[in-house]
Amino acid sequence: MRRHLLRTNLAAATVCCVLALTMSAGWAKDLGVRGAVWPVAEPDLLTEIEARLGAMKASGELARMRRESLRRARERVEAPTRIAGIRPARFIRIRRFDPSVTIERDIIAHDEKLIAARGTRINPLEKHPLTRDLLFIDGTRQVEVAWAIAREKPSVIVLLAGRPLDLMRTHGRAFYFDQGGRLARRFGLLATPSVVAADGDFLRITEIPLEDEESPESKEAKP
Repeated sequence: MRRHLLRTNLAAATVCCVLALTMSAGWAKDLGVRGAVWPVAEPDLLTEIEARLGAMKASGELARMRRESLRRARERVEAPTRIAGIRPARFIRIRRFDPSVTIERDIIAHDEKLIAARGTRINPLEKHPLTRDLLFIDGTRQVEVAWAIAREKPSVIVLLAGRPLDLMRTHGRAFYFDQGGRLARRFGLLATPSVVAADGDFLRITEIPLEDEESPESKEAKP
């Protein structure tokens, strides 16, 4: 009885396999196309960009964007962003600053000779001494601008706020701007005016308080 059932099941399985193979090979039907079909194609990116630029030029948008870009660039030069965290000096404060840097990894020349080993401390003043004082000022305070211009010692005026080109045109001398506040961070400046001067192998940083002509105190003193 068991053998009979086993043979019957094997025969049924064989018939199913044959039917499946037969349908896949010869009984499949063409059901036609259902819905819209488009050919597969990648767009020409360069053509799209050129078409877009052509449309922008025709509409005047390209010229407007160019003018806006030039305006922003000129504004960054004419009125750089004020360096944050800087305030007018309130007291005379003098401190020494060591400009030495420590080499973090070996510096090798192109011929594989060691220029400087890792851990070496280098003081840039030993080869390039500071010959002129650096005057860091707030160019929006007239009292600081006047003080910097009146300095008799050779100096370089560096703005932490203000419009350097306007000041240059007005006073006929160079005004620089500490773009991004890199020098202010390097020297740890917190107040203006600050004088950075040579002091042997160190730098001497002095904060000098100045009173505005129209300060609240001076106004109260007027009759």
